[in-house]
Amino acid sequence: MALPNSDQILQAVIEATPDAIFVKDLQGRYVLINQAAARFLDKSPADIVGKNDFELYPEETARQFIEDDRKVLATGEARSFEGVAKSESGEQAYLVTKGVYRDKHGKILGVFGISHDMTELRQAQETLEQTREALFRSQKMEAVGQLTGGIAHDFNNILAIILGNVELLRAYLPHDAYADEIIDTILRATMHGRDLTGHLLAFSRRRLLNPQPVDVNALVESSVRLLGRTLGAQIHIKIDGNAAAGIAFVDPAALEAAVLNVALNARDAMPDGGTLTIRTSRLDLKSPLPEDSDVKPGPYAVLALEDTGAGMTPDVLARVFEPFYTTKSGGRGTGLGLSMVYGFAKQSGGTVMIESAPGRGTTVKMLLPLAGSDRVRAAASAAPVQTTARPRTILVVEDESDVRTIVRRQLESLGHKVLVADAATEALMLINATGPGAPDLLLTDVVLATGMNGIDLAQAARAARPGLPIIFMSGYTAVQEAQQRIRETGAPLLSKPFTTPQLERAVNEVCAATSS
Repeated sequence: MALPNSDQILQAVIEATPDAIFVKDLQGRYVLINQAAARFLDKSPADIVGKNDFELYPEETARQFIEDDRKVLATGEARSFEGVAKSESGEQAYLVTKGVYRDKHGKILGVFGISHDMTELRQAQETLEQTREALFRSQKMEAVGQLTGGIAHDFNNILAIILGNVELLRAYLPHDAYADEIIDTILRATMHGRDLTGHLLAFSRRRLLNPQPVDVNALVESSVRLLGRTLGAQIHIKIDGNAAAGIAFVDPAALEAAVLNVALNARDAMPDGGTLTIRTSRLDLKSPLPEDSDVKPGPYAVLALEDTGAGMTPDVLARVFEPFYTTKSGGRGTGLGLSMVYGFAKQSGGTVMIESAPGRGTTVKMLLPLAGSDRVRAAASAAPVQTTARPRTILVVEDESDVRTIVRRQLESLGHKVLVADAATEALMLINATGPGAPDLLLTDVVLATGMNGIDLAQAARAARPGLPIIFMSGYTAVQEAQQRIRETGAPLLSKPFTTPQLERAVNEVCAATSS
């Protein structure tokens, strides 16, 4: 059997390889090209041979190829180049190795090249890098969230002591203009501290939310009336509502606060005035978002706020959700506004995304899970609870002695008899007691230093005393599982620090709901 000659073997190899192979003469004309190279140009090899790069490629690509050829010819050594080539058939990321070919005397006759298509590999690398960046951001935000949640918990206990004692001072001290002014100043500072810790808890996703069906378009309409007074006459507000946005399952107060925080940031980005456009729409997510894999597929209401402000640079955009990060000077910003929006959206089962560039304004887009039909019906049939007020015997379970003391005093100022315990074991003994001194209501902290926590205590109390009214209190609401367990008990949660009227309202409502 006759064997093919070396030229036939070489030609077969050149045509079979998936890489583009080409040879050019010293004038840059193609003298040989295989099928893989010709396919990118959507031409046959015969149509390419004899032509130069300017006759085949767009000018930018042609100039790059010719410059690379020049470098190889200048040194006579093989070199590798990376880039993106364009042709009428599309774009291709490539890695090409170019060298010179010579005659038998060593004279350079032209350039040869072997080019590998790197398009899919580059796309895979970009996707991997995006995934790494998203994971890093998620881990960083989670770590900061855990830190801020712990700080807020301790700080709220301190604020609870300050708030409760100042309220009692106001109630029992003789009225004096100077003393009243001092007390009012302390109360304002305490409430400001409460707002700050509330933002921290929102960011760390540890604030107790009260999700319910909310008409997104109706909430936007009502929010705009407030925003018009808050933002000032220089900011023009436009609404672009879409009925398809539907009914979201979120905490309405938290959503209003999120809209206000974004709008205030937009106002500060438009010091000379501008337009804030609020848009609503619906998104049926088929797969997790590349930038936020935590968001589950499903239907979402989309609430977008778009301003015509200065926009953000990439380095600012990368840190915009971090707590305490602000570009505002003169103490005008705490750096907690957008971090609160981030935490609220994530805790609600959605997410928030920002698009911005210098000179192009900023768009903040919140994705909020839509409410199911069962939740909408349940909300429509819910009846308001009638409150009642009469003296009760209330058991307060709190491991912080100063907090325990001030809550006892607040309740006693309302006319209630108060029993106290610092741990679940003592509390259960009081709950199981019989006779007229037994507690009518359990008010317990969620986190207790020793023994079972407040949620376990509540379950044990209900097992011993079915129907016992229960109220939880906490400086923060811990993890999602704890919040879900609190909701399952049907008991309200008072977030520390709380005022005496808030405590009174919670007691009246839970007792009325239990007796009805």
